[in-house]
Amino acid sequence: MMAEQNGNTESNALAKPPEQSVLVVKEDHKFPYSKGLMAMSLMASGLPPDRSYEMATVIERKLTDRGQLDIASRDLSRLAEEVLAAEEDEIAVRHFRQWRRLDHLHKPLILMICGATGVGKSTLATMLAHRLGVTRVTATDMVRQVLRAFFSNQFMPAVHYSSFDADQGVRLNTAGDALLTGFERQVEQVSVGIKALIQRAVLERTSMVIEGVHCVPGAFEGLEQLDAVVVPVVVAIEDEELHRSHFFARGESQSRAVERYLAAFGRIRRLQGYIVDRALKIGVPVIDNSSLDDSLIEVMNLVLDTIESELE
Repeated sequence: MMAEQNGNTESNALAKPPEQSVLVVKEDHKFPYSKGLMAMSLMASGLPPDRSYEMATVIERKLTDRGQLDIASRDLSRLAEEVLAAEEDEIAVRHFRQWRRLDHLHKPLILMICGATGVGKSTLATMLAHRLGVTRVTATDMVRQVLRAFFSNQFMPAVHYSSFDADQGVRLNTAGDALLTGFERQVEQVSVGIKALIQRAVLERTSMVIEGVHCVPGAFEGLEQLDAVVVPVVVAIEDEELHRSHFFARGESQSRAVERYLAAFGRIRRLQGYIVDRALKIGVPVIDNSSLDDSLIEVMNLVLDTIESELE
């Protein structure tokens, strides 16, 4: 009796085929509609993650209601724009269009985020890379670490110190501000490795996000001649107490690390002032990272507007 019941249940299950996913057709390929991928595209256009997933679900429901078995990729984009226009605003639609045009750019995107220690550039870089679908994120401190491994303190002293201790890598009788002199020398040496990474990314047609204190505006000549879309930006925190609080929020397991940053806080602020001044002189955008969410939207808009200008 039990076997018979199981058999009937199995027959009933076979009699009801599972619902088919709508297939998205792009060129000669077909793949199931993905709410996750659609949500990522919507996040890239500036919507928060939870709202992006809601919109992706609305789009999926509309596809199901239509009863279509497949939809062309361009038609799916139009449907997404219709949903954004109805649920959000024209700005969201424009940013989504800009994001979709990234596929037609045929150039790698090189996003360079500069900022002093503790302003949140690493967190911002990771979040931006996720939204932009960029898999390569590089910190300039990693380049400095490689240089330290290959060149001794006697041969290349500047790279053997943190940016805010860069004065220890210069001679005692150095004229002017020893900290800035040491930092400039460190930037000059680290920039060689950074340029090599950028050139490799351009050669491979691979987009990349580079973050670090060494991405100083004006330190990289010839970037505008590369076959790439290069977007430089400086991240800073104007409020001193908010900047100071970032070191406590880092989750450092050792209090000595926090104490080291706080002891050098005045030097870190001086480097921030230097970087911001350099940016303002040559027209590189400076974003106050008082709010991570707001900064994320600002940089995303900057990237999308730059792509739009490139394609005009």
